[in-house]
Amino acid sequence: MSYTSSPLAAIIVVVTVSSLLSGCGESSTAAEPRLRNLVYCENPNVGTPSCTLSGYSLTDDSELGAKLQTCAAGGCHGDFAVTTWSLDLSGSVEEAFAPLTTVIGASGDDLIDSFDPDCSYMLTKVTDQPAGGSQMPLSPPYWSSAEVDCFRAYLHELHPAPAVAE
Repeated sequence: MSYTSSPLAAIIVVVTVSSLLSGCGESSTAAEPRLRNLVYCENPNVGTPSCTLSGYSLTDDSELGAKLQTCAAGGCHGDFAVTTWSLDLSGSVEEAFAPLTTVIGASGDDLIDSFDPDCSYMLTKVTDQPAGGSQMPLSPPYWSSAEVDCFRAYLHELHPAPAVAE
């Protein structure tokens, strides 16, 4: 049996291929872009982190640990967490944060971003402009701007920027 091309067959092929290719282009059903809190993350105007409070450093994380303990209490992010991750504060804050560098938050950012601490989802959530969802904690007292600055400074101390070769 030999194959003979017809104009109808050619039209059917062109229409089928065209409709398949049109599905690969831009679409109004495309996923929304990731929500980013640009207070710190990818903000070229933000200064170097600093902290004026005690208890927010790698050598003394007592105040930060106490502040984070409220996140672990009440079934939010503790032993019986209702979320997908928990915060184990039985040791240091540094030890509690170590496993969180591999956990992705609702915004698509790492909970603790070891490459760019300013883009850590946990930092985003305690600011007054959280990206994706509610500010944490859900009810007052919220973190003060000094506490947020110290948390940011702690994250930068924990994950310093790599040295630039000259």
